[in-house]
Amino acid sequence: MERILIINLKRLGDIFQTGHLVQSLLSENPTREIHLLCYTESLGAAKILKGVSTIHTINRKKVISYYKNNIYSDGLSFNELNESLTKVLATNYSKVINYSNDKVSTFLTTYVSQSTKSSPLGITFSPRQTIVYSSPSSVVLNDVLTQTNFTPYSYNDVIHQVCGLAPSSINEGNIKTSKHHDKTAISNLDRLRSIKNNDSNKVSIVGIQLCSASEAKDIDQETIIETIKLINDSESMIPILLIAPFENERKRSNLINKEFRNKLVSVEADFIALPSVLKNLDLLVTPDTSVKHLADNLKVPVVEISLGHAPMFKQGTVNTDSAVISLSGHGRIFKENGEALDQIKRNNKKLSGSLVFNTINTLLGNPEKVKDIPNNNLFCIYRPWKTNDGVFLMPQAGPYSSDFEARRIIARAICQKINTGKVDETFLDDSFQFITKKEFQSVIETEKNSLSLVTKDLLSTLRGLIQTQEDKGKAPVFIESLEKLLSRCFENSLAAIPTLIFRAKVESLNSNSLEDNFKEVETNLYQLKDNLQNCLFVFKRIEDISYGIQRKADDPSAQRTKEGSL
Repeated sequence: MERILIINLKRLGDIFQTGHLVQSLLSENPTREIHLLCYTESLGAAKILKGVSTIHTINRKKVISYYKNNIYSDGLSFNELNESLTKVLATNYSKVINYSNDKVSTFLTTYVSQSTKSSPLGITFSPRQTIVYSSPSSVVLNDVLTQTNFTPYSYNDVIHQVCGLAPSSINEGNIKTSKHHDKTAISNLDRLRSIKNNDSNKVSIVGIQLCSASEAKDIDQETIIETIKLINDSESMIPILLIAPFENERKRSNLINKEFRNKLVSVEADFIALPSVLKNLDLLVTPDTSVKHLADNLKVPVVEISLGHAPMFKQGTVNTDSAVISLSGHGRIFKENGEALDQIKRNNKKLSGSLVFNTINTLLGNPEKVKDIPNNNLFCIYRPWKTNDGVFLMPQAGPYSSDFEARRIIARAICQKINTGKVDETFLDDSFQFITKKEFQSVIETEKNSLSLVTKDLLSTLRGLIQTQEDKGKAPVFIESLEKLLSRCFENSLAAIPTLIFRAKVESLNSNSLEDNFKEVETNLYQLKDNLQNCLFVFKRIEDISYGIQRKADDPSAQRTKEGSL
């Protein structure tokens, strides 16, 4: 039997998101045995993932307490960690997946894969502590997604690519639920529907998650109240409040309920009971990332209110029946300092309940509309669109930046061309529904100039390298040229993507001699040249599509499928 270990040391939302990967691994081979290594505080979330046969845990608090407390020897900390890994190291794995992609998980992936002689997927460390990439997609995961301004992929899509899997399918079979809680939820929610209308099939129940893990991400109370009033006035919807069993959430629920003479239904549920409630809702409104991931695994449509510092384009809902309400991507604030928090709170107060209600109506297919959305609306509605290699959050309404969104689309095509040699023609073709030919052309002209500057730096670096190989005294010239080339990684341009990939490879050089390192750098410089050409190819292809020029039928990138159509 093939055993696979997934190392995920992230928060609850990331644990829930792992459900997509688990099901994809089992869809490819149902006989696989999936193990998960996580922190003890994530055990409750891990237990409800369907398909995970064994859960291994690390008591992080204990390990850190031993290490930081001067009373105890550091050896106690290492002993605690070693005991946590005893069963892991004694198991025969074929693959170890670095899901967290952080420093600790990378050390553990390296250690476990070497100890169990298994194949690591994602990044690991070499004996010299340089990064080893298992595939081109792991470079995108570790370097492009974390640093480029134009996030081309969601995390879920890239981790599937790293594991060599087809894009995940959204289904209802990712989460375990309790039969007792299922029966209770169905009974109570059906009773609510029948109170609103004799024909309960005509009534939709909308759950509203009141709180998130961060104050900056919470929906403003006035917005919630306005949204609930509009839902109450509807003939086909009923609102219910969803809270976790914490005192602060109970207080917020009570405050909101007072506005409605305590007539609102409030459901308090932990992660054991919550799935039963969610899967019997018709739609969920939530600012909370973990609950959003849980709903995605249950195939429940979500109106995700993405506020605060949430990395929306990496972690947004992947259910194509859902929507994300957010400030337009170019206007998002991702810093966590006090000044940014104040600005985020001010922006959050401007979210209109009318906009939330309109989005709910759209997803539920109701004809009811409201007309009082403010003209100064700051918020944009994004929808997940199915593509050949996953999903892409595409702006559909609101004040989004065509310049920014065009660059996101082109960035995805560039990554496709660099990593696979193909471009999703359907995705590019259909993106003209949202970005005009003129807007694309404006971005391409600007990006061609940036690409030209990087190419000049590349040629200068190559020249310096050749001169240094002939005369070591010319090394300072080469180093200066290389530093200038690498500085292009930090620019707000699409040329940063191939430059980031080049930097990742240079920083992971593992040769024993200076001469071998020079040869590797030279090889990587020529690969960078090829990748810059790939960028030009994508630019040209978008220009061709805008003029209706089709690819040859035998070109794989020209294949159109219903599944990939937007």
